[in-house]
Amino acid sequence: MPDRDIVPADLGVTRLLWVFAGLSVALLAALAVAPARGFFAEWRTAQDRYNARARQPVAVGIKQIWKPELGVVDRCPSCHLAMDGAEALPGEPLFAAHPPVPHEPREFGCTPCHAGQGRATTAAAAHGHVRHWDEPIFEAANIEAGCGTCHSHIRVPSPALAERGRKLFHEYGCRDCHRGARDLATVGLRGFRADWHARHVGRTEGPIVFAPLADDDVPAVAEYLGTLVGAPRLIAGKTLAHELGCRGCHRIGGVGGDDGPDLSDVGRKVAADLDFHGVREERTLAGWLREHFVDPARVVPGSQMPDLGIAEAQADLLTVYMLSLRARDIPESLAPRDRVRAMRLGEREFATDGAALFGAFCASCHGPRGEGRRYGTLNVAFPAIGNPDFLALADDVLLRRTLVDGRPGRRMPAWGTKDGGLRAEEIDALVAHLRSLEPPAPTLGAVMAAAPDMSLGRDLFSRDCATCHGAAGEGTVLAPPLAAPDNLATKEDSRVYGTLALGVQGTAMGSFRRYDAAPLRSIIAFVRALPPADALRTGWAPTAGDARRGGDLYAKHCSGCHGAHGEGREAPALGTPAFLAAASDGYTAATIVRGREGTSMPAFSRPGPQHAQLGASQVADIVSFVRSLAPGAKTPRKEAAR
Repeated sequence: MPDRDIVPADLGVTRLLWVFAGLSVALLAALAVAPARGFFAEWRTAQDRYNARARQPVAVGIKQIWKPELGVVDRCPSCHLAMDGAEALPGEPLFAAHPPVPHEPREFGCTPCHAGQGRATTAAAAHGHVRHWDEPIFEAANIEAGCGTCHSHIRVPSPALAERGRKLFHEYGCRDCHRGARDLATVGLRGFRADWHARHVGRTEGPIVFAPLADDDVPAVAEYLGTLVGAPRLIAGKTLAHELGCRGCHRIGGVGGDDGPDLSDVGRKVAADLDFHGVREERTLAGWLREHFVDPARVVPGSQMPDLGIAEAQADLLTVYMLSLRARDIPESLAPRDRVRAMRLGEREFATDGAALFGAFCASCHGPRGEGRRYGTLNVAFPAIGNPDFLALADDVLLRRTLVDGRPGRRMPAWGTKDGGLRAEEIDALVAHLRSLEPPAPTLGAVMAAAPDMSLGRDLFSRDCATCHGAAGEGTVLAPPLAAPDNLATKEDSRVYGTLALGVQGTAMGSFRRYDAAPLRSIIAFVRALPPADALRTGWAPTAGDARRGGDLYAKHCSGCHGAHGEGREAPALGTPAFLAAASDGYTAATIVRGREGTSMPAFSRPGPQHAQLGASQVADIVSFVRSLAPGAKTPRKEAAR
């Protein structure tokens, strides 16, 4: 074959050279732009502006706080130069000094308190207003929430006591001296001497001489001083949450109920994980929380959280508190004393007097005064445990066992046995608080000084006593005879007074504190004047009723509210083992006889427009039926002898 011309293959070298040249130019451009970007960076512009006004210019460059033990790398001082020790410039918010706080800001950095993205060097990124950053900087209104990062157990005061102390603090003119260097704005964190009052008495300050306070004023002022932690909105929000009873449904720091979600770390919720369809404000965690407090069902359809009637201003305070629940792990050497006391000594972060405990754990269901509640979003009525008629019949054993064992299957937790519940002394404080809600009885002296009215005494006895004790005081299956010779011989006026005013624990004989002095004196006189009946004997004991007959009576008179099997509908559940173990037969009988004023529970001792009158034996039959509803219940409480 004839030789052909050999044509070299085109390897694209020329094209590659052009590509390489283009990349070289791009690299040179990038290398040129990088210094230019740094030269025109926000932080450099800020530092140049600062140096143009400052008497002592700062060296231009990135400035940062590095705290490896806290995981902190904060470059915030690159713009906020006064945070790094530079001179503050008046009229320049960016170069202002940090407001006074109980610690040096550089010791802990910026982001632990303010949130945001510490490593960033632009304002938007540093403030966290960028995609995929879950902890944007706190708004000014919520800035105190940052305290919760370290101060996770700031103690919430006893609201009533602290408010009284606040008023006394101002009435006594304490602010006249405690200003400036002696300001008490953070004394609650620093702590103060237990003998502060004794050390003040007798001292002079110019023309002022310190006079002693009243004994019961000293703890009130001390309680108020404990609230001064430099974060008034945080304390106000935390106090409000405990007054509303949030811990009754939610755990916080391991303590509280289980009906609602655990709120211990709610301040770190990620906004991207929340449903904002029902939120009208900004789509942030703060906005979601705020609107959820005002209208839970709108923000979370089907929410079990009731509408508590929270106002906008209250929602703002509660939002600060919720955002503060964001504690992070820190070395114990850096932990504040409130956190150390909680971890090492088991101190509570809430006041443990009865009134404060009731607010924190009970008020959301039972009402702030125990008046009972019914929420439109919940198909349940919460009983009025502060009702005087209830407290007149419920003895301390019933109250304590209900708090300790709860009502399994109902929304009443077993506060004395559940994990995250209440301690024994706190249960005792709650019982004492409930007992304090009873109206005070007239004194024996006031009663005996009143003039007796036998006609009034007869009417009161017929209305309130005859169903149990008999029309002539002859006794029934429910209560002992009053006209027996031996009884009348021993029933002195003071003894009858004590029975009426205090009741007899564990029996159907509740107290009648609602009587004024004159009615009490009249009924005492009537009882003392009962003619003795020779046929009556002492040694009375209650007689059990017939559960079969009681079932028919219960179905007719009780099941509409309490349920056919005592499961509870509009009224409390009577068939639960916990109720039957806590409530004596006398308590149940007395409730049927006396009713519960202010509720739908009528007094069956007298006829009404929608109910018939029941006699003592019929009441005993119903009590026996109620007792039979839970055969496996604990042994019924015995009636006390009277």
